[in-house]
This record gives sequence, C-alpha cells and structure tokens, in this order.
Amino acid sequence: MQTRSYATQATTSPTAVPAVEPALHLLGGIWIASCPTCGYQLTTARTQERCEQRASRRCCPVCREAPEPSTRA
Repeated sequence: MQTRSYATQATTSPTAVPAVEPALHLLGGIWIASCPTCGYQLTTARTQERCEQRASRRCCPVCREAPEPSTRA
C-alpha cells in the first residue's frame, strides 16, 4: 500500500501580490467596500462583517494586472 503526504499549509507563489485591505465606508446605513487604490466599489452589505467577507473574495477589475499573453511557437 502506498502512502501519500499532502501539504498542510497553503503555499503562495513568489510572484503573488499581497492582498490589500479594502476601504470600508458607512453611507446611509449600508457598508461599502472599495478598492483603496482606485476607489472601485467592490461590494455592499448591511453589516460591516458581511461587507468585509464579501470584499475579501473580490479582486478589483480595474487595478489587477493583466495576464501575460501566451506565445505560440
């Protein structure tokens, strides 16, 4: 019987950009998370906790780096 070992900790690539915390604003009873760099609105929610959770799963479509074009030989 073969045994396999799996990594117990997530590994990050050396080229990964560290995540930046979104800017949170409370406007009229609604929490808004926006990109701290460009101000793009990432998400809204009624509670601060929910807004933080939703924003942690979103990437800013304006500031993120464009993927490298693949070259075919």
